Amino acid sequence: MKTATTAATTLLASINRNLAAISSHSFPGPAPTICSTSSSVASHFASKDYQSFLFDCDGVVYRVSDKIPGATESIQWLQSQGKRCLFVTNSSGRDRESMRAKLSTVLGMELETDQMVPSCFTAASFIKDNHPNVKKALVIGDAGVVSELEKIGVECIGGPADHGKTAAWDEADIENYEIDPDVGAVVVGMCTNFTYGMVAKANLYLLNPDVVFVSTNQDPYDVLRNGRPQPAAGVMVRALEAVAERPATNVGKPSKYLGEMLKEKLGVDPAKAVFVGDRLDTDIEFGLNNGVDTALVLSGCSTGEVVKDLYAKASRGEEATLPTVIIPHIGLFNGGLSSDEEERMSKL
Repeated sequence: MKTATTAATTLLASINRNLAAISSHSFPGPAPTICSTSSSVASHFASKDYQSFLFDCDGVVYRVSDKIPGATESIQWLQSQGKRCLFVTNSSGRDRESMRAKLSTVLGMELETDQMVPSCFTAASFIKDNHPNVKKALVIGDAGVVSELEKIGVECIGGPADHGKTAAWDEADIENYEIDPDVGAVVVGMCTNFTYGMVAKANLYLLNPDVVFVSTNQDPYDVLRNGRPQPAAGVMVRALEAVAERPATNVGKPSKYLGEMLKEKLGVDPAKAVFVGDRLDTDIEFGLNNGVDTALVLSGCSTGEVVKDLYAKASRGEEATLPTVIIPHIGLFNGGLSSDEEERMSKL
């Protein structure tokens, strides 16, 4: 049986390999700013005077279900310094309350619901702000999407109630399906029970150009503990876009709507915020789209090779999503960490 210490040791070994690959590399053009110790991280952040720390979750705070070493202590230390910590994820399976419960359990500390920003909450906010006349939606996704939509008064069909019921649709099912005229939106999130029937049914609604088409996110994949990719919500979205021949509005990272919502509804000043993430195409891109500084961690999707390729593109004058700073992992955000504690943590 895998223990927490074994998981931490394996994870830190992977992080250290990524860091070594970057640190030993000779960059021909722009070189990354790397803060590889808690003191250098603290110095960097002090010079920036960030007030809000926006954390992605999987790959940053935890990896699948294993907590990143030092994550709890870092978040506690930041909050003790008066910093606001928000958790901004493209995951849509849990609503804000369920997300708070999971993170509190993983981290072993109390957190508040208003610190949680799952993409299902963002999708509901988008519909409320931009399409207030929508009172019913077809959902492809899990309970989190349904829950957040119902909180704003939107009735839902589909969602978990459809799981296992639409796999064997054929021509007759499509021809005979009775379209609900009250459905004003199709909302798509991650769905491990995704089926042909779901695509066929949703497309019947999307034939109506007045039906809003929203995706909680468009991530193509997530990365599991052993490095294998897990197909994610973007796969479902692309399938629907192909048959409907219209694009979905993405409200998750890296969208500008999410940045506007964080500013207007949650009071985040982008000039005094930093987004901490492990993905270039969502987390770091979000920062670039919304005027927010970014910290790339090496505990998730972005490996040392990915970072080297990124800066090689920049050196050739190609468009590249460069982070403000690279930090090995969230455990180094603890400004109260002694050198002995840091060394011990690096050798778990």
